[in-house]
Amino acid sequence: MRARLKNTAIRGLVATVVATGVAVPAAPRSARAVDPGTIIQVAQFAYAAYSLYNDSKSGGLTLDQAVTLMISEVRRSEQAIKNHMDALTVAEVRGCTEHAMLEFVESQDFSLSLKQRFAQDATACVTAINVRYDVVGQNFNFGAMRDLGVLLTTLGPVALAARAQARLQTAQLEEYLIAAFTKMQATFQVGCDGYFDRFYLPIPNEEEVWQVYPELFIPGHFQCTEHGGGPMASRHEYALWRWGAFAGYPDPANPGRMLSYYPHYQALRDELAQRSLSGILAAALAELRS
Repeated sequence: MRARLKNTAIRGLVATVVATGVAVPAAPRSARAVDPGTIIQVAQFAYAAYSLYNDSKSGGLTLDQAVTLMISEVRRSEQAIKNHMDALTVAEVRGCTEHAMLEFVESQDFSLSLKQRFAQDATACVTAINVRYDVVGQNFNFGAMRDLGVLLTTLGPVALAARAQARLQTAQLEEYLIAAFTKMQATFQVGCDGYFDRFYLPIPNEEEVWQVYPELFIPGHFQCTEHGGGPMASRHEYALWRWGAFAGYPDPANPGRMLSYYPHYQALRDELAQRSLSGILAAALAELRS
């Protein structure tokens, strides 16, 4: 158990950007773009929190141990949390999320009746976020939809843990979250593409190029993006062309060998998943379904 706790703690001890140690201010705050580093912290918390909750169900951790590790992340992340909440554009549900996360850090000391009330409030916030997501989705407001998706994926494990602490059933909320995340995943997917910069050729007339340079390495530009103008991961790579026809990509694992497919798309996808809603959704669904 001690080894398991150590491994889980290492996996779980990452900054979170959805919990909060500050109260909701009376005056509205102007929205600003969330920086990629902050989104990575959100994703890290979500990965850890769902895993910790899952470990408490499977017996790898007791519920108290899992909650303690989750709370430690809340307490150690106050500034990053504040920065993220300041940047959110959806004020209607930001308040209940901040309130739920603020209360969560004290929840182990609540009486059973107070734990039950807190769990019900956190559950209500989950449903409010999901309903609001559907409303803004009618206007294809992808920025607000992404904000709401981040809120829901990060509040989800806290609401589940709160219900477990209050001795309330969690199966229905798990199914609710799975349905909500599946719906969001249908919108927020990663797509990858690439193109070659043929204008890079050293001779303007392409028909003459291959007489002078029968083999050329032409630069390609490859990118993966999340739907709705979301985060992007990009890479610049050369591919070999012979007599005007594509001849392959250099194999990074075997110099001199050429590949018919671009070998770095998965790395680009993985990079984007670290800072996108689509990556958080995939991790949350994997844990909830396991």
